[in-house]
Amino acid sequence: MTIIDHLIRCASAEEAQELEDRYGPSLAYQPRVILQDAVWDLSDPDAPEIVTPEILASGWHVWIALDAADDALRDLPDDACRLIGDRSLCAPEATWRDVLLYHAEDIDEIVLATARIEPVPAGSDYPFRQVG
Repeated sequence: MTIIDHLIRCASAEEAQELEDRYGPSLAYQPRVILQDAVWDLSDPDAPEIVTPEILASGWHVWIALDAADDALRDLPDDACRLIGDRSLCAPEATWRDVLLYHAEDIDEIVLATARIEPVPAGSDYPFRQVG
């Protein structure tokens, strides 16, 4: 069974909730899109200090898993569709180049090399941070 995942950025929390509700909890959820992890100073394990805070992507996001790519989602205005990936193309050696069917023009290899979503979609093995 093929699963095609769509990551959609919404302008508001209400818009994200409406989109998630439209597809239902078995097909959609709202992940955090982390562009860069926090950096910690762990020199004192009893009192770790944050050096650089985590950086999140702007907007509210909805991850939608469908059995085919959805052109209507891909063509949403304002680059709302951030990426579309084919879960069946994931493999231990896969990179984003191998699994992405589409990504917004402003998502470059630097973003793909550092970004991840949390929580990771159940049953997926996306190559987060693997540009190759």
